Amino acid sequence: MYEVPAAFVQRISEAAFLVDDPKLQLNTLTSIPGIGPATATVVLAFHEPTNYAVGDQYMIAALLGEDRALRLSDYPRLLTKLRDRNPGGFDLRTVEKAYYQQYRDTYDVGRW
Repeated sequence: MYEVPAAFVQRISEAAFLVDDPKLQLNTLTSIPGIGPATATVVLAFHEPTNYAVGDQYMIAALLGEDRALRLSDYPRLLTKLRDRNPGGFDLRTVEKAYYQQYRDTYDVGRW
């Protein structure tokens, strides 16, 4: 198994946090071996939950109405939809979690 050097991961992550462009940030983070678009959104959401959210197949279904995996081009649209649906004063991560919970309840998924 190949191990990615920690210094490489740190530098790439730091570079991603320097820009204010979600698509460019995802492109940067996914250059790390083993990091796909959904995982890259987790990194952004945990780094700055006020302005970012986790983007995955559940958010694609809940907000875009499609049953598929996240594409890099989807993330800015997801963030816009979450901002537009924010009832006021909540960080995007909180709004995203509410939509995820609603999706789980509606489709009875994620009950392990």
